Amino acid sequence: MTMDVAAWQQAGHLYVWRYAILNRSRRGWHFHADRVGCESVADLIDRMVAGGEPSHRTLVLGSVTPETWALPNFGPPKGDRFARLRIEYWPGQETLGIEPVEDRLVLGLGAKRAPFLRAALIDLSIGQNDFGIAPSDDRHGDPWMFW
Repeated sequence: MTMDVAAWQQAGHLYVWRYAILNRSRRGWHFHADRVGCESVADLIDRMVAGGEPSHRTLVLGSVTPETWALPNFGPPKGDRFARLRIEYWPGQETLGIEPVEDRLVLGLGAKRAPFLRAALIDLSIGQNDFGIAPSDDRHGDPWMFW
C-alpha cells in the first residue's frame, strides 16, 4: 500500500443499503453521502489510482435511517446492517463489485471503473442525485444508485 493511501483519513458520512422489496428501480446497491463524505472517498480513489498498486482502506458506514432511505422513497431497506465498507483497489480489475462479508461490505475496483465511481461521488457532492452507474461494461449487473 502506498504512503498516500495509508495516510488517508475518512471524513464525512457514507451510507450504503439495499431494498427489501425488489423491482427494476430498487435493484442493486444504493449510496448516499454528505458533501464531505463524497469528497473524502473521491480523494481515497484518487490516491489508490495514483499509487498504482493493490491497496485497501476500511470506512465506517452511517446507520441507514428512514430519512436516508426515504430519499428515493422505495420503502424500508433490507434488514442487513453493514457497519463498515472495505474498499479494495486492484489495478487490473475491470468491474466494480460489492459483496457482503459478515457485518461489512467489500467494494472492489480497478483503474478502469474507478473514474466512474469517483465521478458519481463528485456529482453527489454538488447536489446531483437520482442517478446510477453500471458496475461493468456489459451492463448485466444491477446498477449502483446514488441519492
